[in-house]
Amino acid sequence: MRFGVMPEKTTNKVCPGKAFDKASEQNVRAALIRSANQCFTASDYDSVSIRLIAQQADVNMAMIRYYFGDKLGLFEAMVTEQIQPIYQRAKALQKSHDKPTIADLITEFYQTMIPNPEFPRFLFRLMNSDGSSEAKGIIFKLFTPIVDLTPMPKQLLEECGDFDPMMVKMSILSLMIFPFVMPLSMAKLHGYQLNDEFYTQLAKHNITLLQQGLYGGKQ
Repeated sequence: MRFGVMPEKTTNKVCPGKAFDKASEQNVRAALIRSANQCFTASDYDSVSIRLIAQQADVNMAMIRYYFGDKLGLFEAMVTEQIQPIYQRAKALQKSHDKPTIADLITEFYQTMIPNPEFPRFLFRLMNSDGSSEAKGIIFKLFTPIVDLTPMPKQLLEECGDFDPMMVKMSILSLMIFPFVMPLSMAKLHGYQLNDEFYTQLAKHNITLLQQGLYGGKQ
């Protein structure tokens, strides 16, 4: 992970009035990642400053340079934390002797996205923007290793009967991602309320739909 050049520790303080110990160190780092998530998803990468992130986290701005090197390093840490559960689960399924299922993969994806539905919307805006080239580079860097694992491991895609695996992959990507990037005005027009209950119900529906359509309900 890119953290840039880390300055040497010159003090035993995290920020004024707070003792520098392992617990507070973890708390400060977590607070900065949480604040970065909130700031980036509410705006766009280029518009967010490290000063704003530090202010929202109630942390000294120097701590961003200490832990992450710069804004881009913090951005990479934030994205990594968000997608890590999906990557780890996909890797575990790939290595497991038990064959992965559609239900495993979709459930894991929705459980990761539901707590932070703004994150996929932010990624969609970012990758369609004209600027933010360095942030886009981080997205490509982090997502490239998992393209063969998500939305389905390659071996599972190849077991979809007469269906073209690449078309199956596109269908699953559409079912999994579009509900989170769908414009709220369009959702309202069609009578959808995009909340936790809706996403949970949709995940179950999509699992059944794919199981029946791809495997005849045999999974």
